Amino acid sequence: MKTVKALIKRHPLLSFFALTFAISWGGMLLVIAAGGSGGVPMLAWVAGPPVSGILLTGLLHGRAGFRDLLTRMRRWSVRARWYAVALLTAPLVLMAVPLALSLISPEFLPGIFTSEDEASVLLFGIGWGLIGGASWRS
Repeated sequence: MKTVKALIKRHPLLSFFALTFAISWGGMLLVIAAGGSGGVPMLAWVAGPPVSGILLTGLLHGRAGFRDLLTRMRRWSVRARWYAVALLTAPLVLMAVPLALSLISPEFLPGIFTSEDEASVLLFGIGWGLIGGASWRS
C-alpha cells in the first residue's frame, strides 16, 4: 500500500486522470451491465472528476487539504455579475439556438414549449444543471 501512495504522491496529475478514467468508465460500464438506462450511466460517467478530486485531496493533503478546498470554494474572487454571466451564458445559448432553429423546423422547438408539464421539464433541467455544475467545480 505504501508503494501505491508513494506513486500517487510522485505523479498526482497522472493519478488524477487514471482514477477519473477508472471511475467514469468503470462506473458507466457497471451501470449499463446491471441494466441501467437513461441518465444513470451519464451520472456515473460525470461522477469521475469530482470523486477523484476529493479522494486525491484527502490522500495527498489530508484534513488540511479539505480545509483549503472548502476555503477556496467559499472565496469570491470576482464581482457577482461575473458569476451571473458564467451561470447564465450556457442556459441562454442552449435556449437561443433551438429557438432560432425552430424557425426553420418545428422539430427543434425546446421541450419546455411542447410539454404539458412544464414544471417537471424545468425542474429536471435545473437538477441536471446542478449535477453538471458540481462536477466541474472540483
